[in-house]
Amino acid sequence: MLTGPVRSLKADFPSEVVAFPRDLELDPTALHRQLRNLMDDYRAGAEADPFGNPILRMALELTRLVDRNELSPESLEELVQHMTLQGFAKRAQRIRAYVGETGIAANKARLRELILGLARRDGELLPFAEFRALIEQFHYGVVFTAHPTFSMAHALGRLLAKLASGADDGRRPLNGTEVDAIIEEARGFSHRPPSVTLADEFASALDAISHGVEAVGKLHEIVLDVARELYPRDWSSLVPRLVSLASWVGYDHDGRSDIGWADTLRIRLQSKQGQLALQIKRCAALLAAYPDSRVTPTLELIESLLTLACKQVELQIEASESADRNHIDRSRLFARQLVHGRDHALTDINRIVKLIARAIDDADDPKLAIDLAAMRTALAASGLGLTHTHFRLNATQLHNAIRHQIGLETSPNDPRRRHSYLNRINELLEQSEPVTVNIGSMIEEKSSAKRMLMMLAQLAKQIDSETPIRFLIAETENALTLLVALHFAKLFKIDHLIEISPLFETEDALRRGDAVIEEALRSRHFRDYIKRMGRLCIQFGYSDSGRYIGQSAASFLIERMRLKLAAVLQRQGLTDVQVVLFNTHGESMGRGCHPASLLDRLRYLAPDQRRAAFVTNGIAVKEESSFQGGDGYLYFLTPELAFATVCRVVESTLLPTEVREPDPVYADPSFATEFFAVVTEEFTNLVDDPDYSVLLGAFGRNLTDSAGSRPVARQHEYRPGSQEITHPSQIRAIANNTILQQMGFLANTIDGVGRAASQDAERFRFMLTKSPRFRQMMSMVETATRMSDPDVFGAYLESFDPAMWLARSGHTRNPVRRQELRLIARQVETTDIHARLERIRRRLQGDYLLLREALAEAGAVDDISGAAPDEDDKKEIALLHALRLSMIHRLYFLASHIPAFTPQEGVTREDLQQGILRLEIGPAVGMLKDIFPRSDSVNFAALDFSEPASYARDAALTYKREHVSIFEPLGSYFTMVREVSAAITHRIGAIG
Repeated sequence: MLTGPVRSLKADFPSEVVAFPRDLELDPTALHRQLRNLMDDYRAGAEADPFGNPILRMALELTRLVDRNELSPESLEELVQHMTLQGFAKRAQRIRAYVGETGIAANKARLRELILGLARRDGELLPFAEFRALIEQFHYGVVFTAHPTFSMAHALGRLLAKLASGADDGRRPLNGTEVDAIIEEARGFSHRPPSVTLADEFASALDAISHGVEAVGKLHEIVLDVARELYPRDWSSLVPRLVSLASWVGYDHDGRSDIGWADTLRIRLQSKQGQLALQIKRCAALLAAYPDSRVTPTLELIESLLTLACKQVELQIEASESADRNHIDRSRLFARQLVHGRDHALTDINRIVKLIARAIDDADDPKLAIDLAAMRTALAASGLGLTHTHFRLNATQLHNAIRHQIGLETSPNDPRRRHSYLNRINELLEQSEPVTVNIGSMIEEKSSAKRMLMMLAQLAKQIDSETPIRFLIAETENALTLLVALHFAKLFKIDHLIEISPLFETEDALRRGDAVIEEALRSRHFRDYIKRMGRLCIQFGYSDSGRYIGQSAASFLIERMRLKLAAVLQRQGLTDVQVVLFNTHGESMGRGCHPASLLDRLRYLAPDQRRAAFVTNGIAVKEESSFQGGDGYLYFLTPELAFATVCRVVESTLLPTEVREPDPVYADPSFATEFFAVVTEEFTNLVDDPDYSVLLGAFGRNLTDSAGSRPVARQHEYRPGSQEITHPSQIRAIANNTILQQMGFLANTIDGVGRAASQDAERFRFMLTKSPRFRQMMSMVETATRMSDPDVFGAYLESFDPAMWLARSGHTRNPVRRQELRLIARQVETTDIHARLERIRRRLQGDYLLLREALAEAGAVDDISGAAPDEDDKKEIALLHALRLSMIHRLYFLASHIPAFTPQEGVTREDLQQGILRLEIGPAVGMLKDIFPRSDSVNFAALDFSEPASYARDAALTYKREHVSIFEPLGSYFTMVREVSAAITHRIGAIG
């Protein structure tokens, strides 16, 4: 909300005299309508005047309206809130369209029909053994990640999910009055990303996970019910495992030093506690529903064992809260609780599962038997936790941990030393003797990689000794990394439990990932490990690969990698292992999220034709995909959405799509290879272009709030320009994507495609119209093209053009404004970046125009449903950008009035003004308030100095006026800038 008396600016800065309709209404709805109409007029006028920018023109009109007192800052704020709520409601509509059917009863019926269909082949019932093999295998995994996409408060996200579900808490469809009430409740929230801690992220994840667990439970109950109907003699031994849930919230240590080992173990214990509490609740419900059943004594025993375990885990959690490497004694108390409480807390589910099996056999009611079987399934699927766990660190951390042991003095891929490194690590694998570790070992260890593996050893020994743990290794580019991971796993005696998984995300890794796997498999030790585990886990990173080579090219390389991996396994004779293919994508197009529907999104990641490459060779496949942070959790924040999402997951994996004829894009592989080679070349050249870094750094990450728990620089560390970006690798993928989205040009999804399409326009048109797979890929590009606006993009870049500010100064009659505009012109001239921004703009716009023409000539891609942003969204986004740009310009005006001061810690007035040009507002205002305090911190007149004084310092010499007219308005307008960013996020549908 606005703070500070912004209206006081009117007296200080007189208005420009410009003709404009005087009857402008200030009601937000009417104001919105008038401004939309005005923007439409400006956009239409731009058709006749290609040199004018309608976004800049709209921003200028808004500036004039405020200057003339026809539009107050408060009215602007009300307008932004009105547009934000409209975007919120539209986002809910699109989420519902995206997910598809949300009715629980209807989705249950769909799943039942699907399972019934799986049980038959050519109309004949499958033998139970075949059905069992199909049903007791994981086919899909949903992974909840902690990516920084917490774009709104969790409570607001729950409202959005409720609105998207279309049902109230009693599962009754919402009526119009109830919809209005939800939107009105949303009015009371800030729609900006909140400040969140790791604990907040885990709490949000836990809410989503709880609905996910419930949804998967419904799925498996349907499977059991169908099995009881079709296989009445055998069904009771069935343990379905169609869909798994996993989380890496609190377990992802890649690039983070703020998550301690105690934090991670505590979160894992809380997941265990959640599972135990859930099963205790199930036992209580069954005992209440069947009080006189023959299974009552067994259920009571199960309940007592689970209750005892839950209480012990609670004690362990309490002990963990003060444990860390700086509190050795407290860490020892935590270790004591883990070790001595291990038996009561349970470290495996064997005894519980055997008791449940006995209860199933004794059950005298079919429904009770199914409920008991569902309980066993829940434990068997996730073990002693609500989800599976995914730990992650970086390959470099592993290399640093082994460096001295194998003499790793150069890059692992150094052709002069690569084979000697591999030979040495294989020798270590041959010679390694397992060691035991404890909490003290972990505290003492300096290597982050070894410390993490010790932590996994403690988890396996003290918390859950049976459930596999995924060990994800970011930026894997060579086989040595995998062998090092295996060495430490053997050293700490957890090689039977951890699933070593390379993350292929760089261009080199995506091109050579199959060779990395094949080289690792040449090691007898790694090959034996894979055979023993029974699965090979691979992870693909859509975010980083899209950042470096472009989303469409990344998708092609990932798809080709899948095909090559199938060939590797066939050559290596490992067709009896399951392949787990984890796609780490997110909720925006910039992270590989297909905009048409959730079903399209899932099939886009795992096309049937590429799955067939594994299936035809007898290789079982498990697909996994991530639901990232707050934006991803939205799909699991109500029972309806969670169950609908699980239903789509099962349909995408187990319901085959009808392929009537070979897809031309696969029949003519040279086309795709050449097409995406051009995209890759164009985009990698863009990434390496220094001017592109200047673009990303123009406003940097300042247009939006931080959307996750990663710590930011403290205020006293501020130096204007310290956030300068010299290469895209300096910022994470989500921040990179967010910058492009918030500047109105989705370069990471579309750049290079125009040139590729124009290389062979005829073949492009043919593939676009005849190839379902190519059309699916291009429909994502088409939506990104539609959501990219050269006028919006240009308006931001032109704000760094000194000529624009000088031209404005020549047309204003207001001498104060003339002085402001000329000072801004000098400031942006000093930045010396406009020419570079214009070069990159021309480059991006040239390719954009080629793409738009190619799509128009081929005919619009018609695969986009109401789930994707539409033309109305585009118009709303354009107006929001104009609003924000006018506020940014107001910040520039205010900055020109910063009083002169003696340099403070090397920072000058001009430095702060330069920082404000890049929207470094918070640190700049903080420094200004320190330099110019609003009032004296000490009341000298009230102090006894042993003699009286009649002198009173001139009150006018305080800095109250500067606070009221400059510093506080800077903060207020910047708040509105960030609020507009949140409204744009609603219209886009995701952050980053």
